[in-house]
Amino acid sequence: MTDKLRALAPLFRRLKNSTSEQKAFLLHSALATLFKVLSAGMAFFLNIFAARTLGSEAAGLFFLGLSLATLFGTLSLAGMDNGLVRFMGKLDEKKQYNEINRIFTQAYLLVLPVSVLVGVGLYFLSPFLAHSLFEKPELAPSLSYFSFSIPFISVFLLNGYALQARREIIASLCSMQLGVSFFMIICLLMFKYLQIDVTPERVAQFFLGVSMIVAILGLQCWFHAPNRKFDTSGKKNAALWKAAPHFWVICVAGQAIPWGCVVIVGFFVSSENVAFFSSALRTSLLISFMLTVVNFVAAPRFSTYWQAGQLDKLQQLAQYSTRFMFLISIPILLTVFLFPSQIMSLFGEDFSKAATPLLLLCIGQTVNLFTGPVGFLLCMCGHEREMRNLTVFSGFITIILLVTFTLLWGIMGSAIAMSLGIITQNLLAIYQVKNKLGFWPF
Repeated sequence: MTDKLRALAPLFRRLKNSTSEQKAFLLHSALATLFKVLSAGMAFFLNIFAARTLGSEAAGLFFLGLSLATLFGTLSLAGMDNGLVRFMGKLDEKKQYNEINRIFTQAYLLVLPVSVLVGVGLYFLSPFLAHSLFEKPELAPSLSYFSFSIPFISVFLLNGYALQARREIIASLCSMQLGVSFFMIICLLMFKYLQIDVTPERVAQFFLGVSMIVAILGLQCWFHAPNRKFDTSGKKNAALWKAAPHFWVICVAGQAIPWGCVVIVGFFVSSENVAFFSSALRTSLLISFMLTVVNFVAAPRFSTYWQAGQLDKLQQLAQYSTRFMFLISIPILLTVFLFPSQIMSLFGEDFSKAATPLLLLCIGQTVNLFTGPVGFLLCMCGHEREMRNLTVFSGFITIILLVTFTLLWGIMGSAIAMSLGIITQNLLAIYQVKNKLGFWPF
């Protein structure tokens, strides 16, 4: 025992000698990790419960509808997601609460009508999408309910990003993902306990109710703090509105990778294979779990350091973040690469067929992890135009590869295309960070 403690002594000394900012970063990262673990765990178990409760084919319809709703709900944010994190983050440091309220209000006045219009449009297009595009007529009923949830998805995401900018980690994570997954698991358990006949349509109905509840709770978390209110006075924040279109294009192109791919794959394979691919994709995201934690905590700090001209602190935090998340992620990497079949079989015996696609997807996520928070570095430091261009390019490449490889090799080809797209985007982003900010992020 004494020898083990001596071996850990350098680590304790390093932690003791850390700056106050590094200690604050570690504390916030620990909190974010805890609740991200809960969020990821809840999302993972939601997938398992849905797959086991609905069966592989019906679960495929549920995952497809959920992917469409999440995709359109995220796109309806119109770039205000990163906009809030970047501009509210620096205002919070200066305690400019009136400007924070105005930015929050401007974001809502844009996102609400856009998300409602998108939801209505998807509702009327549901029969066409189900019958003509996806050739899955049984998708139409559940998709119509998912379309009504789009405004609530946009609202609870917007609440989460606003809370993230104010570094309210727990409330933000509950608003973004944890709340929805938790309530949906409760619903599925209730179905099983009451022996209610479970269909994709019924689950979609409950998802609509859950989205509404989480959106309302997120607003309550925001307005619970003093000095927060809707404020329509004053001019629009010119810098925010100038950056928002770039952020939106980044979001559009970026969504082609995590969510849009399920929709694209749904054009070419059966509902059962959609379920296999979607489950493998969501599981592969566990690899980059710590990247999402670090991005969540570090993004507002990147913006603050950049605005203050503290480039040395910016570089230190970026490199510190990358090394920190790499060390923490090693156990997850080993587990997924060593036991892919066993992990996928948790979704059901049939899902073990997706073990190889899982491994292929994990290769791309591993590169994503090794390169660090390059995307947020560019976006938070005023280089959203460069991030937009490389995201559009890599997203375009991903879509071409996804269609081509899925036609050739099914979901195996889909997994290869996804990994190549992720690797392309991250390598381009590393180059831009070195070119624009002058340092390597690792």
